[in-house]
Amino acid sequence: MSAKQPIGFSVILILISTLGFSVYPIMGKFVFAGGAGLSTVLFVRFTIAALFFWTLTIWREGFPRLPLKTWLTLWGMGGIGYSMMAGLYLTSVRYIPASLAALLLYAYPIIVTVIAILSKQEKYSSHKLMGLILSTLGLVSVLGVALQGINFFGVTLALGSAFVYAIYILVGNKVLQTTTSLVSTTVISTSAALTYGVIGLPLGGVTWNLSWGTWMWIGGITLFSTIIAMLTFFQGMKRIGATSASIISTMEPVMTVGLAVILLDEHLTLLQVFGGIFVVLGGILAVLSPSPKVTIEVRSAQNNFQ
Repeated sequence: MSAKQPIGFSVILILISTLGFSVYPIMGKFVFAGGAGLSTVLFVRFTIAALFFWTLTIWREGFPRLPLKTWLTLWGMGGIGYSMMAGLYLTSVRYIPASLAALLLYAYPIIVTVIAILSKQEKYSSHKLMGLILSTLGLVSVLGVALQGINFFGVTLALGSAFVYAIYILVGNKVLQTTTSLVSTTVISTSAALTYGVIGLPLGGVTWNLSWGTWMWIGGITLFSTIIAMLTFFQGMKRIGATSASIISTMEPVMTVGLAVILLDEHLTLLQVFGGIFVVLGGILAVLSPSPKVTIEVRSAQNNFQ
């Protein structure tokens, strides 16, 4: 058997993961069209994911024994950080196209880089400067210089999710190095489920009376965009490394745009297409910059739930 086969299989795993995350905002469009509420969707998503990952964690690693500080950090990351990011991102597709939301979310790698440099967690480099310039030009192009016909509230939600995601990554950068990806994913999904169960459902209301078609879309978000996407990403990353997995995963917004055009009949201008390419290239430069102590965590340690 040739040495290239395992690498090829690993790339396929990462691509499956990327596809799973890319269809998340598209399925969100169908879920909202079916009358489902945000709190119901994310409560179901994180609860089923948590049950699955707890079963897998106990089977493979036993009950996690973590320092109290690590427990509290992970609970905060899931209950506050990730639950907020997931809510902002999914809500944004109510107001703007899924393709635009995906491109705006992908500003988070460069936000991580900027904050990491300002907080002296990383050093300045020409790679990062070029990444920042490309991403900034890309965002301006994606939004359109004149900003005509764009729902500002939806744009704010999508960019807000990118900013919260960046903070989430930076906060978890150290603690996620002290435990396994499976354990951290399990605890984070559990705390996110509790947030939407204890706070989200009472405030946002419960929408259980939905059509089977809508429940199928919710099931797709839970199974394909969460459980399968995360498992395939971690398995692929183990084989080819975090940096390679990060670069392959930059196909996510590209896939979202393509699928949105096919399934939702969404359209982007040529300027927005080039802008999206610049945003992705900026993120790649951030990951490839020398000694990326934090930015390499953009795809390896943040435990993708997107």
